[in-house]
Amino acid sequence: MLLEKRVPPSEEGWLKVTQDFYNLWQMPNTLGAMDGKHIRIRAPSNSGSRFYNYKKYFSTILFAVCDAKYNFIYVDIGSYGAQSDGGVFRKSSLGQKLLSGQLNLPIGCPLPNDPNNCTVPTFFIGDEAFPLLTNLLRPYSKREKRMPEDQLIFNYRLSRGRRVIENTFGIMVARFRIFLREIHAEPETVDAIVKAVVCLHNFIKSEKIDMYYNSSVVDRDTNGTIQPGSWRDMVSENTAFQSGTVRFGNRNAAKAAWKLRDYIKEYVNGVGGDLCPWQWDCIKRTE
Repeated sequence: MLLEKRVPPSEEGWLKVTQDFYNLWQMPNTLGAMDGKHIRIRAPSNSGSRFYNYKKYFSTILFAVCDAKYNFIYVDIGSYGAQSDGGVFRKSSLGQKLLSGQLNLPIGCPLPNDPNNCTVPTFFIGDEAFPLLTNLLRPYSKREKRMPEDQLIFNYRLSRGRRVIENTFGIMVARFRIFLREIHAEPETVDAIVKAVVCLHNFIKSEKIDMYYNSSVVDRDTNGTIQPGSWRDMVSENTAFQSGTVRFGNRNAAKAAWKLRDYIKEYVNGVGGDLCPWQWDCIKRTE
């Protein structure tokens, strides 16, 4: 489901999103942060194992993309909880258009202050569950006991932007209490509830209602020190909205995607490091 009032209708609109990610999270050329969540539901009648996920409960999946200011810009609702290998991402309309080059994205631009002045594609950001593409970046995988420092720095910078989608989900769960327990409804009704909540979330945020959203609700990153948002106090293992990883299925990364990630890695460890001068201290604290 494209949220027409939020999905930028033009290249100029997409570029506004990238500017916000750069200004707020020091991630240039970023079109949105994506993630998926399991929504715990009562076992649907005559559904077999389609909704039974790998964490051994019944769920439906919400896949979403948000902008830098905690607004949903795309959602795909209702994939089976058991779905993994094919990938919720690939089956979504956004995933299909991104993979086929039909999403009408900006062509890209040089990274700020980059002396090479190379045109770098615009991209979405996600976690390791997603494929690595030229328009979709994920972190480096930890394959050894100690990752190289430059990869740790890249992963930290990516995580600063990616945390936005986790907090967008968190705001929604904290404010709409139906997600604090298993939802007893048929899957079609659950899908309708989630659609309504997503639209209400965007509407209420646009109205700037302080009771719904303020800076204390979300995580705050001050020079690498994270202060958890208040929404985390309300989310537990018993909530309907689960933080368990949604497995989207990996895809062999093309050489261009590897080169792009390596290029941005070098950038954030070089001239792009000036945007986050605390990043080296931050990764030392988390080692």
